[in-house]
Order: sequence, then C-alpha cells, then structure tokens
Amino acid sequence: MTRPLLRFSRAASARYELDTGVERGLHLRQTILIGLLFYNASGFATFLLMPDVLVLALVLRLLVVTPVWLLLAWSVTRVGGAMRERLVTAGMLGAVAVPILLFGLSRHPLSGYGYLEYPLMLVFGGMMLVLRFPHALIVTGAAAAMSLASIAGRSDIHPELAGSFAFQTVTASFFVLYGNFQIEAVRRGAYIVSLREILRSIGLENDRRTLTTLSETDPLTGLANRRALDAGLAALTDAMPVQTALLMIDVDHFKRFNDSYGHPRGDDCLRAVATALAEETRGSQDLVARYGGEEFSILMRGCDDIEVERIARRLFARIARLGIAHHGRGDGLQSITVSIGVAVLSAGHRTRPGELLAVADAALYEAKRSGRNRHVVRWVDDRARAAA
Repeated sequence: MTRPLLRFSRAASARYELDTGVERGLHLRQTILIGLLFYNASGFATFLLMPDVLVLALVLRLLVVTPVWLLLAWSVTRVGGAMRERLVTAGMLGAVAVPILLFGLSRHPLSGYGYLEYPLMLVFGGMMLVLRFPHALIVTGAAAAMSLASIAGRSDIHPELAGSFAFQTVTASFFVLYGNFQIEAVRRGAYIVSLREILRSIGLENDRRTLTTLSETDPLTGLANRRALDAGLAALTDAMPVQTALLMIDVDHFKRFNDSYGHPRGDDCLRAVATALAEETRGSQDLVARYGGEEFSILMRGCDDIEVERIARRLFARIARLGIAHHGRGDGLQSITVSIGVAVLSAGHRTRPGELLAVADAALYEAKRSGRNRHVVRWVDDRARAAA
C-alpha cells in the first residue's frame, strides 16, 4: 500500500527503486534530451514575440539551462534514486523559471503570447518526465506562484487578459497535477500488484519445496524415505558416467529387540542407527534413506570398489561403537549389529531400478544367511555374469 502523496514505505521504496531505478534513469535521460531540443527551439518564438529580452533569453537557455540539463542527463543513471529525483526537480524549477522571468521582464506588445510556453513546461515536467508526485507538487506550486507574481507585475497587460492568464495558470496547474497523480498511481498500483504476484509465487514455491521435503522425509529418523530413494533410482535408467552402488542395510534380529525392550526403545535404536549411517557416508554425494521397518539403504553415486568397501567397514565399526545392548538375539552376540547387501553398477552401464534393488536385496539375504553382521557385494553388469 502507498502512503499519502503516493509514497511507499521505506522498505517498499527501496524495493521499487531496485526494480525500476535503471529503467527510470534511462527514461529521464531520453526525455531530457528531447525536451532540450524543443526548449531551445522555443528561442525562435522569443525572437518573434519578445525581442527586447532576446539576449537574456539566449544566455539563460544556452549558457545556463542547457549545460545544467545535459549534466542532469549524464548523472540520472549514476546517482541514487532519491538524489536523482531531487536533481531533476531542481532542474525543472530552474527551467520553468526562465519563460516566467522573460514574460515578466518583456514589454513587447506581443509578449503576452509568449506566456503559452509556461503551461507547456508544466506538461513536460508532470506528464513527460513524470516527476514523482510530491516533486510535481513542489514544481507546479512554485511555478504557479512565480507565474501569478509575474502576471501581477505586468501593469501593461489589460486586466481582463491578466485575469485570463491567472485562470489558465491555476487550471493548467490542476490538470498537470491531476494527470501526474493518475500516472503515478497507476504505475505504483501496477507495481504493487506485480510484486504481490512475485511474492505469492515465491511463497507457493517455498510451500511446494517444503511439502516435497516433508513427503520425501522419514518422520521417525529424519532420513530420506522410500519415495526419495525411488526418485534417486529412477535416474539410473540412463547409463551413468560413474560407478554406482546401492547398499541395503538390515538391523539384525530387530523383531526380537522390539519384543525384548519395547517399541519406544526400538524407535530410539532406529534413530541411532540412522544417525550413524548418515554421519559415516559422504554427505550430499550419497542418498541415505530408511527403506522401511528396520531396513535402510544408501545410494552411492561416483564410487569405486575400494570406496564401497571402506564405507561398509566404517558402517560396521560405527554401529559397534553405538554399543546398543541386545541380549535376546539368540546367536551369542550381545549388541545391535547390521547386515549389508551391496549391488554395484559399473560406469557406462544402465539398469532398471527394480533390478538394482533385486541384486542388493539378494546380496543382503546372502549376508544374513551367512551369519549376519557382515556384507556381501554383487555386480549388476557384466562382472556379475562373469562371476556367475
């Protein structure tokens, strides 16, 4: 929302300048150069209507106003927004003062017709430069006061004509201010609408990302869930330029753990295992997920055989360091352990997600059948067939 006089709040003004300042500066530069052309061309009208002040007119237009406005045209894209608007406003006050001054000083019989240049200057400032409304109010009010004073000082003008000039001054000032207000209101209103749409889109995108994160996160462990793993595996339908491995990890005898210690302790155990797995992998390079129940998975992209072996051994060592007691295993061990099945896909080969899962699951089954607390590696590509 805008404040009185079409002002934004401080924060909105900063954003408005950031988004539109460059365009505003270029618009002012182009308009200033066009205005200077017509401003100096009006010197011909001064020659015809007010020849008695022609020398002063040429000095003011060519040696004062023109250099100042050329400097303004150069600077409007190089200064901050607030300074830019102040400089243009000051320049506009100086420029509009010239025709008013010439009209007040001239006593030529045709000089009254020269008054028409003044309302044209107001139109230029309010409608072409589109001064910010508070600045347009300053320029128009000051120019009207100077104009009325100039009219009052022309004792040689017939009172009816002077009254007509005064009426035209007030009318032109009102029309210019009203038009300027409408242009500024439409511009700022359109900007607010577009900004709200941008912010709404950003909010929707943030909401979408949040929902996506929630939908792909396991609520118990904070790891990725089966859906996230499926999405990662789906990318493997194309031939991967690097070797890929899928580790399927099962907490040994977890059902007996729940039966012995209860489900709350079982949840604590799963959370501890999940943290260990996440901390012993390669960060964002690996996708660590809870596959379901007491099963976890790790999708390693860009890994060689040695690295796969090293990660597996680090996982066993970290789980052992947890020291989670499990006296009801029935196999002689007294703490939680895991079994790992590894499926490896060599670089340049492709597979279906189901095939990689099947190979990893078969390797996990073999590890459990062989006594648990160990890992088995199987290859999906030609090495698997050769080994067979």
